Amino acid sequence: MSGIPEEARENYAKALDAADRRLAVEVVNELLADGVDPVVLLLDLIALAQELVGERWQSGEYSVAQEHAATAVSEAAVATVGAWIPEPVEPLGYAVVACAEREWHALAARIVAESLRHLGWRTTFLGASTPAQHLAGYLHRLDPDVVAVSCSMPAALPAARRIIEAAAEAGIPTIAGGRAFGSDPSRALALGASGWAASPREAGNVLATLRPVVEPVPALAHAGAEEQAELLIRNRELAAQVLSKWLTALGEIGADCLVGLDAEAEYAVDHALHALAAALLTDDVMVLRDGRDWLTTLLAARGCHQTAVPTLWEVLSRTAGSQLPVAARLLRETD
Repeated sequence: MSGIPEEARENYAKALDAADRRLAVEVVNELLADGVDPVVLLLDLIALAQELVGERWQSGEYSVAQEHAATAVSEAAVATVGAWIPEPVEPLGYAVVACAEREWHALAARIVAESLRHLGWRTTFLGASTPAQHLAGYLHRLDPDVVAVSCSMPAALPAARRIIEAAAEAGIPTIAGGRAFGSDPSRALALGASGWAASPREAGNVLATLRPVVEPVPALAHAGAEEQAELLIRNRELAAQVLSKWLTALGEIGADCLVGLDAEAEYAVDHALHALAAALLTDDVMVLRDGRDWLTTLLAARGCHQTAVPTLWEVLSRTAGSQLPVAARLLRETD
């Protein structure tokens, strides 16, 4: 069998919706027994279904608890597939798969690790949010051929850069992937990665093209990178200023939907600041646009007024943009 039958897709979706681990594992085991390729299962069943879970959380259809329960079921399904994949006797190489710091969506990286293993690589999966300074010392101990860094949220791109720096300091090439890196290699290469892959299927081919040893990546010297460093230093101060001014502005226009929702408001400001930092670091306004659009969908689904995010961007521009000219330009270009 080469594909996923529709009945199996429906049953897997039901398993996620009902947080039914037994059903999900049963679906996966039956497909494996029928000869479905493990990578097809990982990418065309589990990953696609999990994307829908994320969309349901963003749209407000799922609560955080439901999203976490469904993800736990998919983690069990991935583990089941992983158990079917034998360790390569003569591996093509050794890949350490890591999530950037602040990246808590580890399932995609786990799928990458299992897919590479099926393609003949020995892999070590480090889990969610790996601080670069901790990774650096561990790489000397593991001595891998490559580090694969996964990043789904733009806010984690600056941390992905630190992982790339840490690997390159040890002479180890990096391959980047995940939604935050966009649909082409530009962001990954701008951050100094050795390569980029759109999916685990492509990763095998990209890995074959990488140089075995790389030089330390040069410092990012463009003006946006300098402003990103300043933004990072002043993050707490700016976050407090932006949050206060944003909530005041929303109250003045009668759109105080976030009053009493302190955690949600703080999360929105934190997301906006980190999206700005990632845009500065990559000099890519699309990072900021994607971040704004994502937040707009998230807040709209929770009953926030349509002006909430545009108002946040205006406040961000007045507060951070008044002192950081590249940030001001990027914020203008998101309109």
